[in-house]
Amino acid sequence: MPTPMVCVVDLGSNAIRLLVATHDTSRGMVILHRDRVPLRIGSSVFTTGHVGNNIQRIIDAIHHFQKETEKLSQENGFKNIRWKAVATSAMRDAKDRDQVASAVKESTSIDLHLLSGHQEAILALRAVATAHPLHGPFAVADLGGGSLELIIGQDGQLLRSASFQLGAVRWHDAIRFNNRELLATIDHEQDRLKAFAKGHQAKTAIGLGGVFRSIHQVTKSSNLEMAWLRKWRDLIAPLSPQERVQHHHLPKDRADIIIPALDAMHLTLRAVQAKCWTVPEGVGGIADALALELLEQTENSLNENSLDQLD
Repeated sequence: MPTPMVCVVDLGSNAIRLLVATHDTSRGMVILHRDRVPLRIGSSVFTTGHVGNNIQRIIDAIHHFQKETEKLSQENGFKNIRWKAVATSAMRDAKDRDQVASAVKESTSIDLHLLSGHQEAILALRAVATAHPLHGPFAVADLGGGSLELIIGQDGQLLRSASFQLGAVRWHDAIRFNNRELLATIDHEQDRLKAFAKGHQAKTAIGLGGVFRSIHQVTKSSNLEMAWLRKWRDLIAPLSPQERVQHHHLPKDRADIIIPALDAMHLTLRAVQAKCWTVPEGVGGIADALALELLEQTENSLNENSLDQLD
């Protein structure tokens, strides 16, 4: 039975990511490779409504990923290879999303699937629950460039979920360009999030997404308390993005969006009435959950084929 290799492409609002994984009998899913290209298609979509000239950059990034995975497959002898490409908040808003998907398919032979906010939330919960037990009332927030997915649950089970247009790139661009429509959306979505979380007091609050990971790497702390979030925001707010990179070691493509990201984190933590955000080790994001799903589908298919051959 050939060992499967799965390749997941996640086209987000701030970056496009690749995750390559396989299955090991004793260890379960094994991550072989990760890569990331900071495209930030969200800035174009949230201000013009179109991906526009970024289409070719998306295709170039996927071609780069294909070359990487081809090398990996040759080095490791993988013959059973499956691809899955998904897009999230920015593509949901893009008026030319069908054109983007068609261009990607024509150039790379890969289908680009659009995830709903609810699908994102379900995948985020699975990514957490697979590696981190959730006891009692909990909240999981997946903070991206275009949206924030919030999951509220109890003892590992989903109670409700919602997607809010409170992503760090969207919020940043609303302020940067003084876009009244975007600013009104941000205000409305904040109120909607508070109403959604009302009455829920989370014992555990899990933070997912690139900004959470970046802050975790900078601080070396898995727990981000509300007072610390406020203090750190006040410390870095006066600094330029370059100074934030230089003095606080933030990634360049997150240094400019860190303030609205911190505001979203603070807002959500207060709304779910939790003491701190936990950024657990070994927990990935929606790409990890999709890779696990693909591996399970591949294993089931291989097992069914093996049984058919015995008949």
